[in-house]
Amino acid sequence: MELKDKLQSLLRKVETLGNRLRTLQNEKKEMTRTIERQELEIARLEKENAQLRIDNEFLRVAHSVPSNPEVVARYKKQVAKMVRDIDRCIKQLNA
Repeated sequence: MELKDKLQSLLRKVETLGNRLRTLQNEKKEMTRTIERQELEIARLEKENAQLRIDNEFLRVAHSVPSNPEVVARYKKQVAKMVRDIDRCIKQLNA
């Protein structure tokens, strides 16, 4: 009788551990999905942040542009260089 009781006790423990394992596996799956969503949100926010920085720089430059044609031409070259740099950075990020 004692052996039978021990086996039943062991079986209950195995079932409990099996249930706990399934619960932990489900929690892990949910946490993995949460991490993936957060990583996507981080990437979106980083992209938005980069765009806002570009917009801010553009506005800063645009407000400081004098009416002198030579200076305007120089600023246009600077803006064109910034756009090329941004395009290069985007290509590097997408690579």
